[in-house]
Amino acid sequence: MRFALEHVWRASVVFAALSLATACGNGGSTDGTGGSGSTGTGFGTTSGTGFGGGNDGCADDARLVYVLGSERELMSFDPSTLAFTQVGIVNCPVVGGPAIPIPTPFSMAVDRQGFAWILYNDGSLFHMDVKAPDQCEKTTYMRGQLTGFNLFGMGFVSDMAGSQAETLYLGSYESGDGIGKLDLGSLLINRIGYYDKQLNGPAEMTGTGDGRLFGFFFGNPVQVAEIDKTNSHVISKRPLDKIHIGNAWAFAFWGGDFWLFTAPDGPHSHVDRYRPSDGTTTRMIEDAGLQIVGAGVSTCAPVVPPK
Repeated sequence: MRFALEHVWRASVVFAALSLATACGNGGSTDGTGGSGSTGTGFGTTSGTGFGGGNDGCADDARLVYVLGSERELMSFDPSTLAFTQVGIVNCPVVGGPAIPIPTPFSMAVDRQGFAWILYNDGSLFHMDVKAPDQCEKTTYMRGQLTGFNLFGMGFVSDMAGSQAETLYLGSYESGDGIGKLDLGSLLINRIGYYDKQLNGPAEMTGTGDGRLFGFFFGNPVQVAEIDKTNSHVISKRPLDKIHIGNAWAFAFWGGDFWLFTAPDGPHSHVDRYRPSDGTTTRMIEDAGLQIVGAGVSTCAPVVPPK
């Protein structure tokens, strides 16, 4: 998700609270989630085996994280090696011209079949195979169909642990709103509910193969929260005091950790890993080589560190 000038009016309350800085490190916590470096995470641990295989219904391309740059660069990211690999340049059929700014990518999610769903900042939604970013297609999704969901973060979540069925959840970009889900057949949004526990900012979303939904919330401080996908209530949250978003942010869960892509102090993004198992936040990549505005990871990604 990119914070360009056209988005300021949607998040003016949050922007007023933003304090930019450049450092990263361990965050504090609330709601009994444990302090910096604590073993109390606030997020439930899971059992399981890293990568699925065989008959799990997953395309091989769906096991990695995919990131989308502000210049439409599509790259895969392997958290186990910290390697970015360029796939290509996304070529979605956007409409713009001299009087209307050309729309730019805003958020992305990836499903188990290896297809990306990409929201642009004009509210249009596109669909493409991650192996063929030059063949992006516009969907029949109608923007503005539900108050509070003109723009949103999004992520797929398994319907239950181990299930091959998944749902695309949306996090409203309106302050004080909550989550919804997008019916991929009708492309209609169903509102689920509103956030509680004073989480009022916009959020990027990520989901897991064991059925959990998380949001990376813009604010001062930013927060990572687990969200009840049935009612939008906050199960637990962790403020990350030394993570600052800047011009762009994105978010993915992979291998038991959260991968945070932010651009607080330059044109390119940092990559930080938040590890809920011990409460640490670590700068993994100082310069990703692009400004990352979207990240998508399917429910095929491992929920524990692969062995």
